Amino acid sequence: GSEGQALTMHWTLGINKDVVGGVHNLSDADSSDMFYAAAHTGVILDYNTGGQRLLQGHVNPITATAVSQDKKWIVTADTGPDSMMVVWERESGTPVKTFFNPHPYGVHALDIAPKLQYLVTLAAPVPAHDSSAQPGQEGRPGEHTKPAGEQECQSISVWDWPSDRDTPICTAAVGTQDVQTCVLFNAWEPHEIGTNGKRRVFFWTWDVDQPFQFYSPALAPRDFKQRIGDFTQTIFLPDATQAATGTVDGDVVIWDLSLIVDGLSRPDERRAVKIIKLCPEVALNVLMVHIKGRNSPTDGNVVIGAADGAVRFYDYQFRVVAWFEDLNSGSVKSISFERSVEGDEDLELPGATSSVGVEDDFKCPNFLVSTGAALVVHVESRLFYELSPDDRRGRLVLQGLESPVHGLCCDPTQAVVAVCGYSGFLHLWNYNTRSLHLVKTFENKLYPHLLQYSPDGKLLAVGFTNGYCKLLKASDLSEVVSFHRESRDCVIHAVFSHDSSYLALAHADRCVCIYRFAHRFNDKNYAKEWSYCGKHKSHWRPIVGLCFSGPEGEKDKLRLFSLGEDRRLVEYNVKGAEFGGPQIVSPDTIVEQEARPTGCIWYPFGGKGDNQKVLTMNDEYKFKIWNTSNRSCRKTALAPTYGDPITKMMPVYQGSDGEDQFMLYATHEKVLGLIQLPLDGNPNKCMGLIAHPGQISAISVDYQGQYAFTCGGNDLTVNQWLIDPQPVASASITGGSGIEPFVKLLDGGEEGEFFSDMKDYFYYSQIRSQDEETTKARNLDGMIPVTEIPHLMCALGFFPTQLEIKNMTAEVKYSKFGETGEYVDRVGFEDFVRLYVNHRPVFAVGPDQIKQAFEAMNRHEPGLLPRDGENGLLGLLTTRGEKLTLEELEHCFEALVGESAIHRVLDDDVDSLHFAHNILGLADASVNEGGGSQEQSLAIGNSMEGGTKSEWGGTTLALSSAP
Repeated sequence: GSEGQALTMHWTLGINKDVVGGVHNLSDADSSDMFYAAAHTGVILDYNTGGQRLLQGHVNPITATAVSQDKKWIVTADTGPDSMMVVWERESGTPVKTFFNPHPYGVHALDIAPKLQYLVTLAAPVPAHDSSAQPGQEGRPGEHTKPAGEQECQSISVWDWPSDRDTPICTAAVGTQDVQTCVLFNAWEPHEIGTNGKRRVFFWTWDVDQPFQFYSPALAPRDFKQRIGDFTQTIFLPDATQAATGTVDGDVVIWDLSLIVDGLSRPDERRAVKIIKLCPEVALNVLMVHIKGRNSPTDGNVVIGAADGAVRFYDYQFRVVAWFEDLNSGSVKSISFERSVEGDEDLELPGATSSVGVEDDFKCPNFLVSTGAALVVHVESRLFYELSPDDRRGRLVLQGLESPVHGLCCDPTQAVVAVCGYSGFLHLWNYNTRSLHLVKTFENKLYPHLLQYSPDGKLLAVGFTNGYCKLLKASDLSEVVSFHRESRDCVIHAVFSHDSSYLALAHADRCVCIYRFAHRFNDKNYAKEWSYCGKHKSHWRPIVGLCFSGPEGEKDKLRLFSLGEDRRLVEYNVKGAEFGGPQIVSPDTIVEQEARPTGCIWYPFGGKGDNQKVLTMNDEYKFKIWNTSNRSCRKTALAPTYGDPITKMMPVYQGSDGEDQFMLYATHEKVLGLIQLPLDGNPNKCMGLIAHPGQISAISVDYQGQYAFTCGGNDLTVNQWLIDPQPVASASITGGSGIEPFVKLLDGGEEGEFFSDMKDYFYYSQIRSQDEETTKARNLDGMIPVTEIPHLMCALGFFPTQLEIKNMTAEVKYSKFGETGEYVDRVGFEDFVRLYVNHRPVFAVGPDQIKQAFEAMNRHEPGLLPRDGENGLLGLLTTRGEKLTLEELEHCFEALVGESAIHRVLDDDVDSLHFAHNILGLADASVNEGGGSQEQSLAIGNSMEGGTKSEWGGTTLALSSAP
């Protein structure tokens, strides 16, 4: 649908630098394109203009790529749950064939046959900790864990991609513990395939619908009187029986048929015949055969890229012909030549001078070299003859990100985005020209983790993993001040006050530190400077959010809020900081009872005159908006349920409110999206897509609200998204008005039994509120008093706690307060439906939740929970939390099991599952596929990933609660 266009990937910065052979030269005389992967996106980059075409659809990082010999077809494959292998047409950038789940964990390596139609793949090995076995995934790989001795073997498959088959034409298990990492077709005998791992090399022969045949030559170090290092890559030499494998020690092992009978191998199988020491102690990462003329395969070279950054050309006897040793760009990961014109035997290439005068001067097409430092260099063969080393370096055509990127922030005044990575770099990119604007490198084991510009754009705060924080001048990145005494732990949040005069940091050790820019000693005679003004350790669980009050606040009353996983929102009076440091304003606001908070932001939106608000998010997919002056919860709204709960959110436009304002949000992993304000739980007012294959470590919006930026931590990429809110606004209109979208979330929808029950109960509530025992004519106005809401919710199978009842009451009471200044004490049916949908839990309470509660009450000690005693079940229920009296408890038991004598119903030790099944009558929570399941799915290019299924089966808790 149209909803995919609200966020469009515009540009991606980064490259999967460790994919060997991952950069492919697509250039020829007319074009200067190259192909590579960045996280889960394939990129066709014109390296002369900087234009990108993005191939989207994978949900995991792309781990294997190949390009056909004629450069017309591109193949990409990934590793992880829901893996895919896709064949793309290079010209249009469209997918022509998709294989879903080609192997259980995805594809480790692949090759495309020179005669086009065949692909060969090696399965990815079972992940070490099997992270893919999350509950709820079909065919969970984690369920059949075998003993270590019989781990699932790796498999090898051949596919005929132009045909209609979705399955391989032949497949075989690789019978070795040595994971095979390299695979290729023999270009001169396509029915032969070579693979190698670290210690074994396999030669396979295959045919359509025939079983694979294979042999693996033995290689004993004593035969060669030397240690043999781990293998890297294997190649077949043209028109010969020879194959060669490189090692991490710089040797090449030659495999060939041999007539000498050794009693180990058959005469028709290759064996190791010699070992050549090419580059002592330097790993040979990339080996390839490059043939110059189409017609004479004998005229060509073996090209080897090594860990010392050099690319060397050899003849087929491994005698060196040419060497490029001054590229100085890092360990070589791939080499790829541009396509030469057919029949052009002599290769008179532009730039290749023929004035050298030597008969056999060295020439080859231009090639690209990619390295482990995330650089791609364009090299022309004539550089071999340049005299000064600087002229032999080649031209840098792509600079990626070489280490995990967790920090990212847009400059609030210009088209610049700052990015920092764990290797110590800080880059300022101009995203309009796509060029590097400024660079700074931090030495001495300083790993930058987080970036934040001050609102006036003059300062850039950099937080480090060791607790340091440096303030830099945004104009030239010179250091203004460094703070490092207050904490030794990683900086996880940094915020500036709206006037840029205060900075607050939260650290991983749960400290909140505050700094201010002011005259020393408050004496106007001194210059203004940044200084430390206090710290608090106000949470006992990690801090998930930190925000200052905005300019809407009362004058001279700047406040800071921190939210922790301990479910407390703590407020600090910052302006009191001049005397004795920032003060905590007590008491704290308890924002949750069961859910875990995941983030908070200052929220001045919605409601005239009512803009002193903080929004908190939790892991049960709820937003809560808190009024900071009287600490009441003004709104609870359902959050988008795509994937994980939301952890980060920010407004897109400055100074907008209501339907013109949109929030950009991100979940902890994968999902980025937009929500249209006001937040009311309407599922049509939001969208989400897969922005990164794993964690999203930071998000930012540019100063004009045109672009969003995200960075993916270990996936080494930063993505730029074009924001167009129109599709979301349209979807919220087409999704129906009034309560229509909310009714669709109910079990059975508008026609369902549940909705008609709601109407009946509501009507009965009106009667009840006017006294049932009368015969007078009733005057029903379609409203019920607020006090009836809890009874109605219980009747519908949602049992709110006292705090939730308080929040619901406050929400109704203050719903018109900003506009009229009056309280509301009656509520109509439509508002009631909205209230129900937004407040009910997204997940049903099942026996598992009861079990977890029992474990917590038992302090996670083994054994059953005792019934009596102050730490027993009854003791805890009558003294802790929202306590019950014994009479109330007996009343509950009578309603549940028809017996009020608790001692007869419960044994001395209470088993949690027995309690859940037999006392509470809970069935195992099943996911209903009814209209009530809030399933939302993500549009990602051409593939769909279902969102988290969540279901509140109103039936699982149908305890009668008629008063």
